[in-house]
Amino acid sequence: MRCSDLQYDIDYDLIVDSIVDNGARRVVIQLPDGLKQYSHSIYKCIEGRLPRWVDVYIHADPNYGACDLQYGQLWATLKPDLIIHIGHSPYPKELAHPGLEPRGSGLKVVYVPALSRTKISEEMISEAARLLKQHGVKRAAVTTTSQHVHMIKQVADVLRKYGIEPVVPRGIKPYFHDAQIIGCDYRLPYSSKAEGFLYIGGGVFHPLGLYLATLKPVVKTDPYEGKSVDLTSEGEKLYRSRLYTVMKAMDADNWGVIVGLKTGQYRPWLVERLKKQIIEAGKNYMLIASENLTRESLTSIDSDWYDAFIVTSCPRLPTDDYWDYHKPVLTPGEAYMALKRVLEPYRFPW
Repeated sequence: MRCSDLQYDIDYDLIVDSIVDNGARRVVIQLPDGLKQYSHSIYKCIEGRLPRWVDVYIHADPNYGACDLQYGQLWATLKPDLIIHIGHSPYPKELAHPGLEPRGSGLKVVYVPALSRTKISEEMISEAARLLKQHGVKRAAVTTTSQHVHMIKQVADVLRKYGIEPVVPRGIKPYFHDAQIIGCDYRLPYSSKAEGFLYIGGGVFHPLGLYLATLKPVVKTDPYEGKSVDLTSEGEKLYRSRLYTVMKAMDADNWGVIVGLKTGQYRPWLVERLKKQIIEAGKNYMLIASENLTRESLTSIDSDWYDAFIVTSCPRLPTDDYWDYHKPVLTPGEAYMALKRVLEPYRFPW
């Protein structure tokens, strides 16, 4: 496969210059799972421009974003000089421990964009405008992930043509481009004061999180499936199920507080706050450390003592992976609601 044949635009000059300028001899390339299939092609696109003494490793473990650099494990074993992290923007430091970036080891991280080459037609956007109007939306914020930020202007221009006033939330440098969201941070669209949202991208992970964070209509324009769909009713169902989970947890006496061990998911400030709230509510807690929380690992540590669990690592785990667990598994915001015994306002994710 030629470099120009890849489905994503990747800045190979940035990769090569970062390796050469840092004098790196051992380099790890990290890719989201959807991009791993291109890893060999990406390497071949830079191989001939690298000094012969450079060793490049493709990181095959699952990677869920810039919160999941795993530099601690990598430094303990491979001791690379440089991590090339492709496809995500830097992770907001305020969401994690100050030690998010490696310090004192000499290990550096370079974030390289991967922009999708898929196209969005005017017909897809006009259908999105029609779906938004069905909810009475006249002013819609446009949101997306880092792979599609270059499509925002086109989408906004066409929305305006079809009678929807577009809002493009301003980014937070260096973490977010304009209109960008990640699975645990919806500050940009939340602050836009829009009546509804148009999400550009595939899947339902981000747009359903957007609904939970705002409780406003969400329409998705999917450049991979070539269509626009209304996800509002699906979001409403998820929201009702989350309220039911919060209600079940209101009577919980014994809480398992799951502490994340991934580089960007260790949040001691959040753990301390939840511990304080549990104590003030007259409840008990047990701290559980986990790097990769799975249903099997949660089931294995579960016992009659636990009444409910709080996940402080990735707030999407309770809503995506453990929504049907036989005991309440809550996000930090939902745990606050349960401990305060309130159902309004709904707090997601924090």
